Amino acid sequence: MAKLFYENKFILTGKLHAEYFRHCFKKLQKETQIISLILAILSLAVSAVVMIFFRNVLFTSLFAVLSLYFIFMIFFGYTFRQWIDYRRLTDEHGDVLVTIVSFFSDRVKVKVNKTELYFKYSTIDSAYETEDSIILLLKAPGMTAHGQLLFKPAFKEEGGVEGFKKFLNQKTGKELFPEEDA
Repeated sequence: MAKLFYENKFILTGKLHAEYFRHCFKKLQKETQIISLILAILSLAVSAVVMIFFRNVLFTSLFAVLSLYFIFMIFFGYTFRQWIDYRRLTDEHGDVLVTIVSFFSDRVKVKVNKTELYFKYSTIDSAYETEDSIILLLKAPGMTAHGQLLFKPAFKEEGGVEGFKKFLNQKTGKELFPEEDA
């Protein structure tokens, strides 16, 4: 078995998941907002055309409600999607999501309750750092946006968060964390 360098163990809360979701799916959020805006405008236009030319109250109402839905999705669709994703995780893994991320010499192991997965350091594309967390964005051919959340206070090893940043820069061969930050 490969040597274990760092281990990050924490409980994935709704707040931490929201932070992860916000950073991992930032591009997807913008795309969703733009598509929702276009669909809201089209629905309003169709509603107006049906009302003016066909005077059909049923279809006018239908397209008006549809446009309200798309307007809702512009502002709240992302938050709703994040909530649904967290609910899906709790449905699959239980109400308490114990997450253990282990950094070995050759790969990273992620364990959420009883489910395990692995990824290589080469798939780490970039990283975001917040007050309480580090979010590793992963990229591999054919993979949609995905990342791995790490909880800073859970780094108990010698060197702590700063040592971990230097370790990750070395393992990936990338400057995920500039030297003044690492």
